[in-house]
Amino acid sequence: MSVEVLLMAVLIALTIVAYMIAINARGMWRLMLSFLFASCMLGGTVWVIVEHYSETSRVAMQKERRKFENEIRAAEERLQSKGEALERTNSASAVLPIISQANGYASLLIRERLHDPDLSHDQLVARATQTQQQIERLQNEIRISAQIVNQFPEAAKLIESAMTHLLEACRFYRQYYFAENSAEERRIESLLRQNARSAQDALVRAASSIK
Repeated sequence: MSVEVLLMAVLIALTIVAYMIAINARGMWRLMLSFLFASCMLGGTVWVIVEHYSETSRVAMQKERRKFENEIRAAEERLQSKGEALERTNSASAVLPIISQANGYASLLIRERLHDPDLSHDQLVARATQTQQQIERLQNEIRISAQIVNQFPEAAKLIESAMTHLLEACRFYRQYYFAENSAEERRIESLLRQNARSAQDALVRAASSIK
């Protein structure tokens, strides 16, 4: 039993006692004063009871309102979380093909046959130039899609590093066909493969960070 309920019980008991005294009072003035005092006690008791239950109802309504607001907030957070997850999934679906395409170029540069007896020197240089142009176009696509790519900060940095290595590998790819001797060719080829492998490693890590 709460303190408020106990005090109301005491007040009700005192009101009853006041009426009992008024009923048993002798004399006109004593009777009038006793009933007046008992009526004041009754009015005060009724007012206290009404106030108590009004306050109780108000507190209960506030609790229900807070509970309802918390449920709405939780539902909104769940919807927001689902929306963010869906947006992230859509963004990942747009970024992963870019990584896959860049990885394809890295693999091509790693295993490309630099010597091909069926092709002339000009054709070999043209092939290297074409590869470089394709990678530059891919880099432009990445720049255009920067808003989506940047949703994955770690992957964005790795992709940027990979594209730098790919373009450097392309530079060595073209430079290879203008080497002055075999030693220079071996050095340039080594740098080409090394940059391509570095690009591939960065792209693999970028894909893993998104998945």
